[in-house]
Amino acid sequence: MQKLDSVIKRISLGENRTYDLETTTHEASFKGLPDGLKGATFVHLSDFHCGFARLESVYEEILAQTNALQPDYIFFTGDFVDKRHGTSAYPIVELLSRFKAKQGVFGSYGNHDQRRGIPETRKYLEKAGIEILCNESRQLESGLWVAGVDDLGEGKPDIPATFKNLPEDKTSLVLSHNPRLIEKAGGRDLLILSGHTHGGQVAPNPLTAFLICYLHHHCWEVGGWYRKGRTRLYVNRGAGMTGKPYRINCPAEIGVFQFAKEGEPKSSASNVSANARELASR
Repeated sequence: MQKLDSVIKRISLGENRTYDLETTTHEASFKGLPDGLKGATFVHLSDFHCGFARLESVYEEILAQTNALQPDYIFFTGDFVDKRHGTSAYPIVELLSRFKAKQGVFGSYGNHDQRRGIPETRKYLEKAGIEILCNESRQLESGLWVAGVDDLGEGKPDIPATFKNLPEDKTSLVLSHNPRLIEKAGGRDLLILSGHTHGGQVAPNPLTAFLICYLHHHCWEVGGWYRKGRTRLYVNRGAGMTGKPYRINCPAEIGVFQFAKEGEPKSSASNVSANARELASR
């Protein structure tokens, strides 16, 4: 009976039914990190796919947990919407506008945002207070360099323009919906945040998840950490789902990161905060 319960718990369903959500905690080391960001936190969220599978209760839980952390930044990596068509009053502004971060909320576009139409999607995101970075970079008030590239598969990505102003002597943070940016980064000193894969979404075992990502998304990266030269990549499993309204052995994810200076001793067990550790244990 216990074994059956365990299997059932790993099958998450949409349409307002049971749904697993996991908070993962990480330490993100940066070369040349501004002193004011040492110990600060950011939350990485991706792939809400609003409009599919009636996941409003899941989004509300993600919102509550994220705001409870009081992060310095929130970074979204695309696929805010799912449908190609729908009413003009698409239900994302009210939800996204309630995500709060001390120093700003930023995002990049995904392939489903492209399908929806960038002018309309941009309008909604601007109303929600999310600053979208598309083939551009900027230095934030804190001193952190952040860039965002358009979707590699269905957008109009301009990687040279995205990287053009990033400093050579510091780690920069880059938002890219598609994880394959790691293959095009030339090994430079970047921390790339991505989504797109949903961790396979239907992942009864690692091989199945890998095959789904490779055959459907045309990428090797499934979920979690990857590295190529000085380039590090974190692939978030996403908040929502698409195609079919279920996840198997692949819970939705809130990624919580603590900034650290490269070369300094690691804080104890990815010390992102008591709050985050408590959420991660749920």
